[in-house]
This record gives sequence, structure tokens and C-alpha cells, in this order.
Amino acid sequence: MSKKIINKVVDETVDTIIDSIDEKTVDYMFEYGNYEETDNQFVEDLIVFKQQVITELFNRINNK
Repeated sequence: MSKKIINKVVDETVDTIIDSIDEKTVDYMFEYGNYEETDNQFVEDLIVFKQQVITELFNRINNK
């Protein structure tokens, strides 16, 4: 398999995973949080949640 194809598959897979994480994080925020709309507080909290998710993923990858 060519390097170009491998890179494309990896890139598309990573994009899909990131999109899914982003979508699920927003879904969970509305389901479990007290958010009525995507206001400034929502955006600030979303940034914090994304940072924590990335940190957790990093830790899990490096601890295995």
C-alpha cells in the first residue's frame, strides 16, 4: 500500500474520531449539565471538557 493511501486513511480516521469526541462531548453537556443554549459559559466549559478529554486520552495511551 502506498504511503499516500496510508496517510489518507490515518488522517480521515483521526478526523472522524475527533469529530465524534466533539459531538459526544456537546451531547453529554446538554444531557448532564444545566445548559439551555450555547452561550459564553457553555463555550468556556466546552474548552475545559475538551482539554480534560485530551489529557485523559493521552494518559490512557501512554499507560498501556
